[in-house]
Amino acid sequence: MFRIAVILLILSIVNFPLLQNERDIDVAIYFSNVEIYSEEIENAINCSWMEGETKYVINTDIVNKNEVKSGKLSSYDVFIVPGSGRPYIDVLDKKWREEVRKFVFNGGGYIGICGGANIASMGFDGGINKLINPFLLKIANVYVNDEQAEEWQYLWKSNWDEGGVPVDIFIIPSDNPIFHGFYGEKRNIRYWGGPGMYEADAEDEKLGDIIPLAIYDEEIMDVAPLHYWKWRNGEWIPFRNVSTDLKGEYAAIATTYGKGRIVLFGPHPERETFIDGHVEEFPVRERLSPFTWFIYRWNGNTTDISYNWWILRRSVAWVAGVPVPSAD
Repeated sequence: MFRIAVILLILSIVNFPLLQNERDIDVAIYFSNVEIYSEEIENAINCSWMEGETKYVINTDIVNKNEVKSGKLSSYDVFIVPGSGRPYIDVLDKKWREEVRKFVFNGGGYIGICGGANIASMGFDGGINKLINPFLLKIANVYVNDEQAEEWQYLWKSNWDEGGVPVDIFIIPSDNPIFHGFYGEKRNIRYWGGPGMYEADAEDEKLGDIIPLAIYDEEIMDVAPLHYWKWRNGEWIPFRNVSTDLKGEYAAIATTYGKGRIVLFGPHPERETFIDGHVEEFPVRERLSPFTWFIYRWNGNTTDISYNWWILRRSVAWVAGVPVPSAD
């Protein structure tokens, strides 16, 4: 009895840590031609959370083309390709494509944002972008609607820090847990010329079913009207509207390829968005001339940078095959 009393006294004084399991989720983020694009993803997903007695921890590295080609992806659970121009060049490399496909087929997770979604698809459905179709990864059975003269103008004409437009997506009820708690609601996400997606008809047993996660709930050109400008009689005038046709198409999807899971986004959940405001077009030079061109910015108040980070964190968890964290 005395021994029991002593043990209870010691336990009341000493604060022993609770035993817990820890599960690391190792994520490779693809190096962009603009380094900050990869760093934005890194900042968004660096987190940990508890599920039962297990602590899940996301660890990140930024990897380059040669590391992908050397087979380094096999050391990771998830590969993320941010939106930038670099993937369109690197996907032309057969060895690069083979390594990414092998990684996903063998059970790795893939998340593609904007350009990272385009290169995972079956191909572009129109315009000059179709020239790259033979070289795409083709790991998601969707076509992408993303044309140079239309949606891409929201990239080419953008002032990066103040560009990008706030677009409402509608979250589709599904069995997928990424948007659990938000089914049937709208969510505002920043848009920079990314694709609308719709189901393709490829017949390949490695390709899984498409799970629609969200659709564009409004048309980009209605949210932020842009124009083509012409120099006439010593001044610049708007002569034609930029047209888009994404409303009702998928803004986010989930699917599988072999043993691997995939999530693709048209807009950018890693960035803050806007809660009000309007689009403004302006010349890049104060003195107008035939060599001036017009870009745009969104004039409004922004959300906190982490406003939509939970979407990416949950996506990482889902493609890694672990319980998703809360939306906090």
